[in-house]
Amino acid sequence: MESEFTQVALTVIIILGGAKLLAVLLERVGQEAVLGELLLGIALGPSALGLLHPKGDPILMFLADLGIVVLVFYIGLIAELDLLMRAWRPSVRVALLGAVIFLGGGTLLGVGAGLSLLSALFVGAALIATSLGKVGRFLVEAQRILHPAGMTVLGAALLDDLIALWLLAGFQAWAAPRPFRWELLVLEGLGSLLFLVGGLWVGVRLVPRLFRLLDTLETRGTTIVAALVFCLALALLAKSLGLALIVGAFAAGLMFEYVHHERQITRKIETLVDLFVPFYFVKAGALLDLSVLAQWWVCLGAVGLTVLAIVGKLLSGLGAARGTRLLVGIGMIPRGEVGLIFATVGMELGLLSKELYAALLAMIVLTTFLTPLLLQLALRR
Repeated sequence: MESEFTQVALTVIIILGGAKLLAVLLERVGQEAVLGELLLGIALGPSALGLLHPKGDPILMFLADLGIVVLVFYIGLIAELDLLMRAWRPSVRVALLGAVIFLGGGTLLGVGAGLSLLSALFVGAALIATSLGKVGRFLVEAQRILHPAGMTVLGAALLDDLIALWLLAGFQAWAAPRPFRWELLVLEGLGSLLFLVGGLWVGVRLVPRLFRLLDTLETRGTTIVAALVFCLALALLAKSLGLALIVGAFAAGLMFEYVHHERQITRKIETLVDLFVPFYFVKAGALLDLSVLAQWWVCLGAVGLTVLAIVGKLLSGLGAARGTRLLVGIGMIPRGEVGLIFATVGMELGLLSKELYAALLAMIVLTTFLTPLLLQLALRR
């Protein structure tokens, strides 16, 4: 027991201490802290020093999942629900335009590269998802989350994840031994939207009443504990319905819009963000297998997917309002948790080879590296 504690404690010390040290160094040269976390993950991962094994360490996987749930909950807390609702039209346009671009362009390029039609469709669908957690992190650090462009990006990123997860369910049903039924796929997509819209409608009305009731208990820490429990419960509910954990966590954050202690809760959640979010980005960096990228055709595939991922999102930004299109397009570039889910499921279904899986992972890491650099250039303009 003592040796296990020592191992876990050393891992926590290395990740948190190393991530903060790199964050300080990178911020002094004008870069984002998340880049340091990714670099640390690559350095500590199996393909470099071998100190971290993200797929074989359940504690690291738990801390990483908790980090992304807390981050997305925090993003929902600081996002203005009224502003988000006001930006729903450009968000829908950006999300749908991106879905069409990637399903069409990704499929054509995949077939041209020699993939089967189903595999090419799968790769195109995998490029749709935008990382809500990474997008929110970049917008928070750039102080643009309450900008109209920031609200458009958050709304479109959420819709992207819903569309991608819906398509993923379709691929899983397609590959199953039982007959594929279109009506079940349509019903699942409608169920996702119903969960988000219906949950928000109910939650915005009930959550403030619940926390007014908790105020009468007058016990220290009740509010923040109840907020975290509520976030985790809604994340698990979303997962049980076939959605991603982050969809429930984001909805939970938005439901606190009219809670009396929202600012107090937000400040305390910020501390949890600083503690747990580095584990997610370090894990994302550690997932990259540098040895597979030593093969030139895998590198070429990774570069091709990254170029397609960036250009497609920049074009999807044309659906935003004038004056915000470039910022929205850049904000939509990073991929993350849903993209990783897609890559993993693709391997399990036999739709992705080991090399294509590595190229997708490399694309996810590269888009995360490039987004803050492009965002800084756009903001300077």
